[in-house]
Amino acid sequence: MFDSEAVRVREILLEAGAEAVSPLLNVGSSTAAFRTLDKPHIDAELFAPLRTQGVSICHLDRKADDGVDLVGDILDPALRQELAGRGFRCLLLSNVLEHVRDRPGLAAACEEIVGRGGLILATVPSSFPYHADPIDTLYRPSPSELAGLFRRSELRRGETVKGRTYRETIAAAGSSLPRELARTALAALTAIAWPRSFLSRAHRWLWYRRPYRVSVALLAVR
Repeated sequence: MFDSEAVRVREILLEAGAEAVSPLLNVGSSTAAFRTLDKPHIDAELFAPLRTQGVSICHLDRKADDGVDLVGDILDPALRQELAGRGFRCLLLSNVLEHVRDRPGLAAACEEIVGRGGLILATVPSSFPYHADPIDTLYRPSPSELAGLFRRSELRRGETVKGRTYRETIAAAGSSLPRELARTALAALTAIAWPRSFLSRAHRWLWYRRPYRVSVALLAVR
C-alpha cells in the first residue's frame, strides 16, 4: 500500500461513516512492524485516523506475529464461520488478491464474513511491477473488473489511485539511480538462483517515469 492509497482508503471509509465500518476486519494485515516501521504511512494515514474516529480494527493474517489479532486463512470454513459470528461490518482486503490463485473463492469468503449489508473495500494494483509475496499472479484489474469478482455485491465506488513513479520511490528512499542500477546488475548475476528476486527488481524499471496505480472498489453485499 503506497501513501496516496492509504489516504484515499481512509477517506472512503470515513465517508461511509465510522459506525458503518466498525468493527473492521483487515485481511492480510501483516505485522505491526510492517504497518508502523517498514510502511509507517499505513498506520499514520489509515489506521490511526480510523481509531481516532472510534473505528474498532481487527488485524488478520496467516502468520502469528506482533500486531496480528487473529491468525488463519479465511478460505478455512471453520475460521470463516467464527469471523462471521463476530459481527464485522466492513472488511478491508488491500493488495491481497494478486497474491492468491483462488480469487473468486476469496471474494466469496469475504462476502460471507460481513454478510448482507456489510461493506468490503478491496484494492489491487492496476499498474505495478511483479512482486512475489510469495507469488504474484499479475492480476491487474480495473475497478469494474475488481468489483466483478464479488458476485453477491454491488459496487458503491470504484476508482483508480495514482502513486509514485519508481524514480520518485528511489528518491523517497534516499537511494540514487546509480545505486539501484548496481543492485539490479547484482540481482542479474544471481538470477539463476533467485529468479523471482531478479524479475521483481528488473520489472520495476518499466515504471521509472510512469506512476504506479491501484484499483479501489467499495462494495456492499446484497
